[in-house]
Amino acid sequence: MPQPPLTYVFLQHEMIKRGFVRVLKAISARGRGLARRSCEGTDESIHEARLLIKRSRALLGLVRPALAPSAYARARTRLRKAAAVLAKVRDFSVKQSTLEQLTRKATKTRDRAAIALTLRSLARNPVSGAAQKKSSHRMLKQAVEMLCQSIDDITRSVADDAAWPTPSDRVRKAFRATRKAGKKARCTGKDADFHTWRKKAKTLFYQLELTQSKPGRRMVRIIKCVGQLQEKLGAYHDCLVVEDLLRHLLPLPPAEQRVAHLLEKRKI
Repeated sequence: MPQPPLTYVFLQHEMIKRGFVRVLKAISARGRGLARRSCEGTDESIHEARLLIKRSRALLGLVRPALAPSAYARARTRLRKAAAVLAKVRDFSVKQSTLEQLTRKATKTRDRAAIALTLRSLARNPVSGAAQKKSSHRMLKQAVEMLCQSIDDITRSVADDAAWPTPSDRVRKAFRATRKAGKKARCTGKDADFHTWRKKAKTLFYQLELTQSKPGRRMVRIIKCVGQLQEKLGAYHDCLVVEDLLRHLLPLPPAEQRVAHLLEKRKI
């Protein structure tokens, strides 16, 4: 799993406040560049913008004790809204790619037929199909604007005399929260708890990346394991997205039941 550019990582011996502001400004500059250069909301641009938002949210969580509560709350709300805007675009791609993956793994003719019927219905749907892709650039610009507003607001509000936390302590806290969420999800088996576990693992992963400019072998293994965990939980969540599609969009009971069964098997 490749390391992120050092632009988005605290450097060794760098004061946390300086690194915090530097990384946020780099994220903001990259976001504005994405919005300017892309005449379409391509999957690559959407993916990178979502990564910028994830890194920003992880960064805020990492230094939260040093931020004014009101400024933190405003930035957190804006970033959540920005992520939700891009999630609308991503969900279409997720539905399509998840169903295509099911097709490649399906061994029975009736399974492949059910998936093909579902894919055709998805392509015809005016909300999740062509109309959604056409508006993806507008959504990208909207999300990037909210991201940059959050960064401008939070960097202006940083006080010179703020008590900055130790990054390693915050990462340990994120690790404990991830482990606790995982224990609960495995115990209850509820989709909502797996969703919480996914969010905690994602925060831990990006905080590890942010704080490790030159990770040793052990840390590289840890980051890789956490990355694999959040990817696996992300795949679980993708199945839920498609299941939601089946419940609300498709008047195809036989195909829906067949595909739903395949999705359940994929989540295990």
